[in-house]
Amino acid sequence: MPLAPFVRTHTAAVLAGPGDLQLHRRPRPAPGAGEVLVKIHTVGICGSDAAYYRGSAAYAVTAPFVMGHEASGIVAELGDGVTTVTPGAPVALVPSLSCGSCGQCLAGFDNLCPHTRYLGSAAVEPHRDGALQEYLVLPATHVLPLPDGTDLPTGALLEPLAVALHAVRKTPVAGRNVLIVGGGAIGQLTAVAARGLGSASIAVMDVSARRAHLAVEHGADAAFTAGELEAAVAAGSRYDVVFDASGHPAGVELALRAVTPGVGHVVLVGNLPAGSGIPHKYISQAESWVTSTLRFAGGLAPALEFLKDTGLDISWLVEQNVPFTDILDVFGPEAGAHPPLKVHIQFTEQPTP
Repeated sequence: MPLAPFVRTHTAAVLAGPGDLQLHRRPRPAPGAGEVLVKIHTVGICGSDAAYYRGSAAYAVTAPFVMGHEASGIVAELGDGVTTVTPGAPVALVPSLSCGSCGQCLAGFDNLCPHTRYLGSAAVEPHRDGALQEYLVLPATHVLPLPDGTDLPTGALLEPLAVALHAVRKTPVAGRNVLIVGGGAIGQLTAVAARGLGSASIAVMDVSARRAHLAVEHGADAAFTAGELEAAVAAGSRYDVVFDASGHPAGVELALRAVTPGVGHVVLVGNLPAGSGIPHKYISQAESWVTSTLRFAGGLAPALEFLKDTGLDISWLVEQNVPFTDILDVFGPEAGAHPPLKVHIQFTEQPTP
């Protein structure tokens, strides 16, 4: 049964090209068999969304499309045969649509599926529209019901938490000294995940002293600016496990230099700009173990379970809430000296029919 059958059109934020974001009215979509229609409530803005807008993303925008993959909403309508959710149910959107039948999927690495179509991604042709629109149709298998006590803004944080949790589970962190290079949202959540999985100590470095110290306010043990970490490494400080969440070549180099020689592990989480090289001499000089991550495997349920098990609150990550009607302001001029850690786009409860 439809929750809001009177709504015939809705608004979508369409990226026509670099620097050209437009609000378009479109016919409201309808779910087919096995699908659900979701009324979007909250969408988090990711660094990849900003890169698409600036034209600096690894994948070129070749046709207008809708960004946004960190999202939550309310089930508005069910397609035929859907029995796993009910209209009105709060859900998080699972953005990664993999084939389910290739070798990677069958081995549990659905994030490495060569046929993956990610919400709000220009990595595939045609591009897959994302959640920066009032309504979105998804397979019923790709919405995660939120339990009582988990609000919709937290539901929109499950995707970046899943990225961080997947990274921290790439190598044992329990009882080990951990360094995180980059104190953006993913870096902060990597610190949260490492803390929840029993790290002995956690240090966070960011070019912004405010962000580095914010991590300490929420459970990390030490904060560094880039210059302070450079000095500490020069003086001999080393870490058992280092995560690079900066996505910057200088951050990767510092991460490789900061790991304990012989036994240290480095996990590259941030997305480096196209064409960036990795300074392999620091790997060979330390005989360090280096790996990387791509998004996350297994959907969003592990992230939701992690929050349930640890009781941790991650709502503090959201430093700015913006109405969807003002979204053009978010992608306007570059942020000042202290940009918000995470921006959430909030949709109105009653869209225009």
